[in-house]
Amino acid sequence: MRKKVQDTLDWLDGQIDHPTPPPPRKTWFHLCMAMSRMSWAQAIWATSARLGWARVPAKYQHYTTPDKVPAGAFCFGLLNTKSGHAWIAGRGKMDRRIGFTVDYRRRGQVDRAPLNLPAWTNDQKVRWTAWTPFGFLPLWKDPYNKKNIPMPAVYKGKAD
Repeated sequence: MRKKVQDTLDWLDGQIDHPTPPPPRKTWFHLCMAMSRMSWAQAIWATSARLGWARVPAKYQHYTTPDKVPAGAFCFGLLNTKSGHAWIAGRGKMDRRIGFTVDYRRRGQVDRAPLNLPAWTNDQKVRWTAWTPFGFLPLWKDPYNKKNIPMPAVYKGKAD
């Protein structure tokens, strides 16, 4: 797993112009969960966003407005497809909240998008987590997150 949020965001930025989807695929088409986990250099832990969200223990599932989602968090949308959709929270200019996702602006490509993706969420809130089967993502070690995003009390304890 990557150690820094900035390394994950840099990897995602690089995917916009120089994609490296998992072989034998040539694009990221329908690989949102793969892109999300690979951004953190993680092995496969769910074959779809819906299954990924279902694996997250309830106490580590969050449903908040975009301004409370830390950069680097796994985000999930459960509308409009049987598989759902996964993306990674990022940072935008002037503290505008963005996400990195596939199949949103360009089919099979990684792009920046609004953090609360209209096609996969039905309101202004976002489902997100810092939990993975491999341990918590180090979101609050990031200087921006530490300063601007309050850490939910549930993450102050130890992983299950």
